[in-house]
Amino acid sequence: MKEVPMGTTASDDMTPLERLGASRRSFLALAGAGAGASVLAACAGGGGGETTEGGGSVTGDGEVTDENPLGVDGAAAVTAVIFDGGYGTQYAEDAGTKYQELYPDATVDVSGTVNIQQDLQPQFAGGTPPDLFDNSGAQKLAIDGLVPQLADLGDLLAAPMLDAEGTVEENLLPGVTSPGMFDGKFLGMNYVYTVFALWYSASEFEEKGWTVPETWEDLMALGEEVKGEGRYLFSYGGQNASNYYQEMALSMAAKLGGPEVLTKIDALEEGAFEQEAIVQAYDAMAEAVEAGYFEPGGEGIKHTDAQTNWVTGTSVFYPSGSWIENEQADVTPEGYDMTGAPVPSLPDSAMPHEAFHGTAAEQYFVPSGGENPTGGAEFLRIMLSKEQAENFAELTKAPSVIKDTVPEDGFGSTALASVNTMIQAAGENTFTYNFSDWYGLGADSITNWTSFLKGDIDAAGLREAEQAMIDRVREDDSITKFEAGS
Repeated sequence: MKEVPMGTTASDDMTPLERLGASRRSFLALAGAGAGASVLAACAGGGGGETTEGGGSVTGDGEVTDENPLGVDGAAAVTAVIFDGGYGTQYAEDAGTKYQELYPDATVDVSGTVNIQQDLQPQFAGGTPPDLFDNSGAQKLAIDGLVPQLADLGDLLAAPMLDAEGTVEENLLPGVTSPGMFDGKFLGMNYVYTVFALWYSASEFEEKGWTVPETWEDLMALGEEVKGEGRYLFSYGGQNASNYYQEMALSMAAKLGGPEVLTKIDALEEGAFEQEAIVQAYDAMAEAVEAGYFEPGGEGIKHTDAQTNWVTGTSVFYPSGSWIENEQADVTPEGYDMTGAPVPSLPDSAMPHEAFHGTAAEQYFVPSGGENPTGGAEFLRIMLSKEQAENFAELTKAPSVIKDTVPEDGFGSTALASVNTMIQAAGENTFTYNFSDWYGLGADSITNWTSFLKGDIDAAGLREAEQAMIDRVREDDSITKFEAGS
């Protein structure tokens, strides 16, 4: 499923990784600004109207019980606005139906739009925002005036699950809450979980008797066999997506040296790209480049072209997020059995092979100035139930942030089934990084990695370029810096 799906806009040329980064960056940029952000204009995107002090609890005035932990007024209307992109709106409409079942006296209004900003900005300006909304897509609301108007969802995290043991927070996958934290308050609930993996055709591997490589040495050996067939291990889209291989290399480095390797880069430390784990990972990628395992000409094509070459047999592997199956659905041959696996491990890795890069996206917010913020939070609690999370995965072939809600067969999707397997096998062994999103470095990374994959610079030159990239950010006092590892 495409991550942070888009409407029909000029931004459709962005890769899913770029859209994921842009969505996360827009929230994290303000989240890292600290308490000073509270003085920003109260109307999202500017304009007049009433102001509302945000951050209040979502627990209402109704009687708090085990069945109604947020004190919902069962007769109060609730409104939810959903971004109508690649995930559609059916999953939210189904959650609305469940809300109606639980609170039959309530009026539930669930609507979809691709123009979140255009539709909701006047409502915020007029003091009539919806009770819940999905801030996604090219036309999402600017965060720089939005955060002061958001309710604190801490009580939602602490509330019991609707249909399972434990609290909502206890049923979340690792790392889900961190993108939604602001100045110690949890304001944004991300709903979709993204797994980064190395993707391949399981049917081809079975037909040829190949084993998915777990070590870099085994991957290089397979590369020689593939090369003998006149094919390549990898295709790449150098115009806009060569940094997918940056993600692969950094994941290998994190598994080798531990997540702290990535924290040093996030912290913009001098010499961060000369850490031994980074050197080994980048040298390994250079080995593949020098061996001719990358399809030539990638510098002149986009990610969609490279991915088409991959699924039609020119290459064998492609590193990407778990949106890849849906993104390639129109061109993937029948019976391809798209499957994801952890990136190969380098010798003496600190983390188990099963460890992977995982993160959450698709942010839901409850405005504190809505008519029924408690109802908005309760709507989210319903969405986060096992039943509704399973429904989302079945409808979209993408995992939600709730544990144990994808069956072994992935609802018939080999890609989703493999993602579920990876999540189960990794447990707490997941990691992520933020420097590219925080500081908008995707374009610079693409320039660096395209030069490298094309053969214009070697691994040392690539590390030097990447270090210079973060050095420029560190030395620019006009750029807000963020706390790494928080």
